[in-house]
Amino acid sequence: MKKLSWVIVLTLIASSLVFGQAQTVQKLVFYRLSAASHDTYCLPLIAAFEEENPNIKIESVVVTSGGYEALASKVLLACAAGTPPDFAMTGYSLIKTMVESGNSIALDPFMKKDPDFDSKSLFPAMLNLGKVDGKQYLIPLGTSTPIMLINKDLFQKVGLNADNPPRSWAEAEAASKILKDAGYMGALWGWSITGNWIFQTLVENSGGMLANADASTLLFNQDPGLKTMTYLQDQVKKGYMPVTDQTLATFATGKLGMLIDSSFQRVNTPKMVNFPVVFAPLPTPTGSLPLVPAGGNGVMMFAQDPQKQEAAWKFIKFLTKEKASFIVGEQSGYTPANEKVIASLKTKYANDKNFAITLDQAARVTPWYSWPGENGGKINKVLRDMQEAILLQKISPKAGLDKAAAEIKALL
Repeated sequence: MKKLSWVIVLTLIASSLVFGQAQTVQKLVFYRLSAASHDTYCLPLIAAFEEENPNIKIESVVVTSGGYEALASKVLLACAAGTPPDFAMTGYSLIKTMVESGNSIALDPFMKKDPDFDSKSLFPAMLNLGKVDGKQYLIPLGTSTPIMLINKDLFQKVGLNADNPPRSWAEAEAASKILKDAGYMGALWGWSITGNWIFQTLVENSGGMLANADASTLLFNQDPGLKTMTYLQDQVKKGYMPVTDQTLATFATGKLGMLIDSSFQRVNTPKMVNFPVVFAPLPTPTGSLPLVPAGGNGVMMFAQDPQKQEAAWKFIKFLTKEKASFIVGEQSGYTPANEKVIASLKTKYANDKNFAITLDQAARVTPWYSWPGENGGKINKVLRDMQEAILLQKISPKAGLDKAAAEIKALL
């Protein structure tokens, strides 16, 4: 009887321990984009993290359309309602908007006290993408760069060589003329991507900037911006460039020779078309190696409870580790920030020229301009609408740029 009593006691103790463990399972809410291209790396990342941390479960709240602006709006609304996510995916161009909302958590204290976090394992250029006023608010998840996609079959058909692609704006125009004369479309510059990304790229490669650091002085409507929009409008006038925001669908028709888009397309686009795709650096005004503003996203913390902050930090730190970095690097078109993983990927995929160029470009990224204040998304839309109006020849490049500058000043 005494032995039976001890069995009962031990069983109760074991049950209480199991119950206690169950009670300590922590749920974290993660706001993120969700589409086939994002789920292919996000879902494996979450599964791998939960396998390593069985006491933490991640609940995704997803945004399926509207991109980073729609996602940022959803996060800000949740914060205003007093129900912020514990962490959220954020596009690089919207970091300042999120920080200035007053809800994001600086990560520096977590980084400093955690001996398992090694900032030296990350490319400094990528880590710097997540800083605002010297503080680290975002850890990069995946980075993309502007790049040119070439329809190799179409190039060959009209006598062009995809392995010797256009390097300058003039060469891109000459190739576009050859394509048009053969009954095809030339180059489609992806002006509609998030409003300002390709525009910023072209302005900076023309020697300009969108604005100064605090946006107190707008610069995009000066000579480099005028040069950019005049060139693009000329390509439309000459019949070389279609005006559409359905960039990938247009490329997939097989009738477009060149598409300036994102290196994020490395995995998905070749699967959706029936012709070989060759990647090349985007043409610049002089043919020099292009400056490449970082596209893509990272993760920011919004948890207010200290215990949830510690758990959220575990996930954010996990993104910098080799396991997570290989998932991002191999299962998406993004490049991870882990320098060692990038070196491994370069060796493993040495024969994949498209992969090689994306890895090379990601190591030398420049910041994607982040507008201060709460109207970052609205400002990007102003820039997008400005480009569309100029390309459709509803307004001259100079008038369109000045009109956008006036609207953005009001929003700032």
